[in-house]
Amino acid sequence: MTTDIRVRIAPSPTGFLHVGTARTALFNYLYAKGHNGKFILRIEDTDLERSQDVYTHNIFESLKALGLQWDEGPDVGGPYGPYKQSERLSLYREWADKLVDSGHAYYCYHTQAELDTEREKAQAEKRAYIYSGSCRDAKYREELAKKPADDGSERKPSLRFHIPKERGTLTFNDLVRGEVSFDMSLIGDFVIMKSDGTPSYNFAVVIDDLLMKISHVIRGEDHISNTPRQIVIYEALGVTPPHFAHVGMILAPDRTKLSKRHGAVAVSDYIKQGYLPEAFCNFIALLGWSPPDGEEIGTLEHFARQFELERITHSPAIFEKDKLNFINGKLIRTMPLDQLLTVARPYLHDFDLAQYSTDKLHMILDAVREPVTVLSELPDAVNYFFGQTVILDAQLVGEVLTGDEPSQVLERFKHEFLATADFSAPDALAAKLKEFGNNLKPIKMKTIMWSIRAAVTGRTHGADLSKTLYILGKDIVCHRVETALTLTTGSPA
Repeated sequence: MTTDIRVRIAPSPTGFLHVGTARTALFNYLYAKGHNGKFILRIEDTDLERSQDVYTHNIFESLKALGLQWDEGPDVGGPYGPYKQSERLSLYREWADKLVDSGHAYYCYHTQAELDTEREKAQAEKRAYIYSGSCRDAKYREELAKKPADDGSERKPSLRFHIPKERGTLTFNDLVRGEVSFDMSLIGDFVIMKSDGTPSYNFAVVIDDLLMKISHVIRGEDHISNTPRQIVIYEALGVTPPHFAHVGMILAPDRTKLSKRHGAVAVSDYIKQGYLPEAFCNFIALLGWSPPDGEEIGTLEHFARQFELERITHSPAIFEKDKLNFINGKLIRTMPLDQLLTVARPYLHDFDLAQYSTDKLHMILDAVREPVTVLSELPDAVNYFFGQTVILDAQLVGEVLTGDEPSQVLERFKHEFLATADFSAPDALAAKLKEFGNNLKPIKMKTIMWSIRAAVTGRTHGADLSKTLYILGKDIVCHRVETALTLTTGSPA
């Protein structure tokens, strides 16, 4: 086994990149980058019926969006390619032949129907099904091979790995879970090459990890039952296995398996909803791992410098969306405005952004981003900055704009404030608003500000009022105030 740190993520392109797979990719990436190692992407696409190019593309794009750029992979190449299993079939056959020649594997001519009969018998006898191993016997195997299959066709053999009865207990040290043991008598001889000539998962992954010189296999605990099968293949090949580290599962808040009923499960879905890739990456880094410095918000580079497998917990991690929202909202609030405008543009395609200068667009985003948790909330947050008018619904008019005091506020705001206010800077408007409010006493300041904001924005809460007035400009503000007066008094005053 190589002493260099080489880790891999090996997703199957049978679906979009899942949260759990993304977390596994991230842990591998952090470990590699924190130890001057290599992060490899391998596509496990031997399931030809379910593998699709659209899923491969999604895997590529989702990992890139999260900032997890691989050092070797299908698109960038590398010294140990090809990096798609479907392009490595000849390698699996070559190594399978070696196991046959050394006596560690044998051909099995049982049909699926015959194996199903064996399994049904075990179930009827209330015992765990383990392959009988009858094809280990060369004479039996030769006789079975001569018999036609159930449909009358020639039998196509699979290739099984032979686990000797005396193998006993297999124990390995898991870098997350400690010492783990398996009773190999409960596993039975397992298939390493299917009858269609494609490798089984456990065989292909061993050959790939061996030839790609993988030093550490960091993966979810759902793979832990595969580990003893993989270790015995390494032993049969006379090779030291890589180090294994099995990470706890990610569970929903109700402690069930994370699924679509709990919301999105694909990384691309979260990004479409308006979660910043760096925020999502930050969040999943904390699902089962904690930084020793206690700083839970940081960059990939910051986390990589601190990442050690010993700090990964084997307990399940709970996917708490509130925490994801908190991290995402904080990054939105602290992001440089030019960067925020870039990531916000796709969500603001329904607005004519060209009506404002870049500086004013920055000001709009800065004014509204405080309560925003996801980018998809931006259209509602900024919509009153666009267009001549705003919608004044009946409830707003009745509760905020109707009555003597609101009417008086708007009339005086039009004739006194707008007639003399300096719209060249927000600070000047802020001072003028304060003066205007003091001049309207005994009307409460809350009534004054709510009346103006409701008339100008169509809501009672939002961005700083002086900045809002500055961004909209005198003409639009005046038009909206006149519209509100017409609705409440019948006259624009």
